[in-house]
Amino acid sequence: MKSQILNLKSKISDIPKKPGIYQFLDKNGGVIYVGKAKNLKSRVGQYFGSHDNRPQLPYLMAEAVDVNYTVVTNELESAFLENTIIKQYSPKYNIDLKDDKNYAFITIDYSTQIPSFGYTRKFDPKNKQLKYFGPYSAAYKIKNTLNLVRKIFPFCAAQKVSSRPCFYYYMHRCPGVCIGKISLEEYNLQLEKITKFIKGNTSEIISEIKTEMVAAAKAKKFETAARLRDQLRSLEILRERQNVILPKKVDWDLVSLGNSDGYACINLFKIREGKLFDKENFVYELPPGDGEDADVLQTFLERYYLETSVAPKFVYTQIPATDGELIQHIISSRFNHKAEISVPQKGKISKLINLGKLNAEEYLRNWLSSQAGNLDKINQALAQLKETLKLKSIPKRIECYDISNTQGTNPVGSMVVFVDGLPAKSQYRKFKIQGKKTPDDFAMMREMLTRRLARLPNDEKNQESRTKNQTWDIPDLIVIDGGKGQLGVAVDVLSTNHLSLSTIGLAKRIEEIFLPNNPTPIILGHDQPALQLLQRLRDEAHRFGITFHRKLRSKEAIKSALDIIPGVGPKTKKLLKQKFGTINQIKTASLEELEAVVGEKLAATIKKNL
Repeated sequence: MKSQILNLKSKISDIPKKPGIYQFLDKNGGVIYVGKAKNLKSRVGQYFGSHDNRPQLPYLMAEAVDVNYTVVTNELESAFLENTIIKQYSPKYNIDLKDDKNYAFITIDYSTQIPSFGYTRKFDPKNKQLKYFGPYSAAYKIKNTLNLVRKIFPFCAAQKVSSRPCFYYYMHRCPGVCIGKISLEEYNLQLEKITKFIKGNTSEIISEIKTEMVAAAKAKKFETAARLRDQLRSLEILRERQNVILPKKVDWDLVSLGNSDGYACINLFKIREGKLFDKENFVYELPPGDGEDADVLQTFLERYYLETSVAPKFVYTQIPATDGELIQHIISSRFNHKAEISVPQKGKISKLINLGKLNAEEYLRNWLSSQAGNLDKINQALAQLKETLKLKSIPKRIECYDISNTQGTNPVGSMVVFVDGLPAKSQYRKFKIQGKKTPDDFAMMREMLTRRLARLPNDEKNQESRTKNQTWDIPDLIVIDGGKGQLGVAVDVLSTNHLSLSTIGLAKRIEEIFLPNNPTPIILGHDQPALQLLQRLRDEAHRFGITFHRKLRSKEAIKSALDIIPGVGPKTKKLLKQKFGTINQIKTASLEELEAVVGEKLAATIKKNL
């Protein structure tokens, strides 16, 4: 332990006095903590002093064996980078957002002829073709919001104008832009109203609709006037149902929190135009040793205002933020207005903050109760797996493998890991298959497993072929997506490497479980927890693999389509990919957009050849 600390201290002398982010790593090279600093040298040095009393610090320093850092130009940039890396690695000593680890957003994709609605958990501020709304604490809230929007402001499900209407047109939930009943310009005006509606600017929309309705009636466009009248009625009914919080039309965010049993919950009241527009709850897992409420609050405020689509000028919190100036800087940089971050001491706002605290505590209590129920089912599934497969102990670490390819092209392998019955996404791995370019799942599986087993710890045979900190933990159970053939390959690879690891195959047709050297499969009922756990593993491996495969296939499509265009070299391809993404988005881009990236002459050549 002392030599470990001394080794870390020796690295501090090389750290510059500049803003940036730092990462503590464990013995396997895993990221266990990410932080940011205005002065990297000073901040990292504090971890070895006596003034940092955070309860998780002793646990962190007991595991840390190395520290990396990245220098940036300013504190705001370090906040963005820290947020990105935390979401990528989910370090165990950072305060961690539960429920899929990422906020959810409504999106409008402007890369298609008809802008399309969707949702995502990945916020990319560099993607200018996506407009984000949110974040939301759960995907079901997005579904409910879009259903409400569609009833008031019908929107289209198609991506281009054609002779065939989209599904929602027949349900009177699409205005007909897909078949040219209204123009794209008119549809974009509808999208502007939807944007204001999602942001809570109801009064502004009502005023616009009243003006448009009067103009339509004067022009004797009675069908248009009737549609606007119906929208107006729906909005007014909706506004009447919203709880009036204050007589003034103020826009506020009220942030409260509660904690229990190693978890914390943030309650966010969104007050728009003096009414309770929405309520969100976000659950965080505290690091070992537990975290302080102020740290939880600061984590939420930073991440939320780095990604939210709307920020008011007043944010009221239950306790002071540890770095309120940074939150103000984030809001002013993203939304071009100043924000006041303060703790109300009395009056209506203080009462609402206390009400938010009660909401946070109640939500967390119910969430912990549901998690306990899920944990019981997971433990039951793991115990059943031990009994059914005759394992020596309950499998703590389970790995599942799958192969994805299209007729042998762009073949990839995926490895997903469940620890204690739950996904450990930071330990997922993908393999780009190198030795086979023709359809041969057996050979591809062999290559993937051979490469994975070379990462086992304390394996002298493979020690020279890898560098320090590249070992992966030993699995208690290996699950192969496939039947007897794929399982046979896995058994052969294990035998070649003189390894004895519990391994099974899961065939898709009727969910048969195959054991080595046993021609008779085990068949469990679909209501059995053990089978349901194996299915989740298999489905996750397939999802993870097919996502990677599609990404490679998309890259290949861009490469092959652009390679035949005169004047398009590697640098131009990289610029086009960074700006537009897929070949389809390059095709649909306007000439002006292409000219801004590659110049007038080459833009015309690309348009001509694509």
